[in-house]
Amino acid sequence: MDNIAHGLTGVLIGYCGFRQRGGSESGRAALWTCVAAAEFPDIDILTAFFGRDTYFRWHRSFTHSAILLPVWAALLAWVFWMIWDRKNFRLLWWAAVAGLASHLLMDWLTNYGTELLWPLSDARLALNWVFIVDVYVWAMLLIGTVVAVWTQRVWVARGALGVVGVYFLFCGASRAYALRAYEARGVTGRTDAFPLPMDPLHWTIVRDDGVADHWVDGSRDETFVPFHDDKLLPKAEATEAVKLFRWFAVFPLVEKIEENGHTVLRYRDLRFRSPMPRGAVGEGMFVIAKVVFDDQGNILWAGLTNGRD
Repeated sequence: MDNIAHGLTGVLIGYCGFRQRGGSESGRAALWTCVAAAEFPDIDILTAFFGRDTYFRWHRSFTHSAILLPVWAALLAWVFWMIWDRKNFRLLWWAAVAGLASHLLMDWLTNYGTELLWPLSDARLALNWVFIVDVYVWAMLLIGTVVAVWTQRVWVARGALGVVGVYFLFCGASRAYALRAYEARGVTGRTDAFPLPMDPLHWTIVRDDGVADHWVDGSRDETFVPFHDDKLLPKAEATEAVKLFRWFAVFPLVEKIEENGHTVLRYRDLRFRSPMPRGAVGEGMFVIAKVVFDDQGNILWAGLTNGRD
C-alpha cells in the first residue's frame, strides 16, 4: 500500500504496547522503531537511481522478503539502539518485527505483487483484496492514530487496527463473491478479480480463455485478442525487456501498433485496466514494454516505459 497507510499503521502498532513498555525513553525508541520499520521496505526506491528496469525488477523484493524480515529487524533495532536507547535491544527488535510485518502484509493485500519468499522464489504474491491507495484505510488509521495518541490507551490502538483488519477481510469476501458470481456463468479459462479505488464492492474481472483475454466490468465485457505472428513476436519475446515484463504481468496483452512511423509491439497488463467516471476507462499503462521495429523487421529499441513516453 502507500506510505501514508504504512506510516499510520506503524504509529498504531507502536501504541499497542511498545510505547508503554521499558520506561519513557525506551518506549519512545520502540514507537519510532515501529514507524521506521513500517516504512523501511520501500527504501528499495533507491534502486531507481540505476534505471527504470532495475527499479521495476527489484521493487518489492529483497526489502519485502518475509525470509529476511528478522535480519532487517535486527538492523533497524541496532540503529535505534545505537542512536537512542542502549537498554532494551529485544524490545526494539520486536517493535521492528511488528512494523516490518505490517508493511509486508499490507502490500500482499494489493494487486501489485510482492516477493515475500525472496530469495527462495521470485514469485510475486498478491491477494488482490484492496487497491494500492485506499482512502477508507487512511480514514480509519488516521482516526485511530489521533485517538490513540490523545488517550495513550493500548486498547484504542488495538481496536483501530482490528477495525482495519475487519475491513480487509470484508474486501476479501467481496472479491470472492464477485469471482464466484462471474464463474457461475459457466465461463472457462484462468480468471481473477482486481480491486478499484474507493469501492470495495466493485471489481474488474479478467479472464484468459487461451485464445483471447476478456475484461469485465459489470455488464461491460470487452475482448482483446493478443497479436501473434511468426516474424516480429519471436524477436520481441527474446528481448530482456519483454521477459522482465512477462515475469511481472498477470494478464499480459501484446498489441501491434504504429508509432512515429515505426511498427511497435506493446505489452500491457490488463489487471491494471479500470473504469473511470462517465464511462471512460483508464488503461493502467503506468508501466509497459515496447519493442520498436524498422521496415525490415529489425529491432530498433526495446525497453520498459509508460503510456506517456
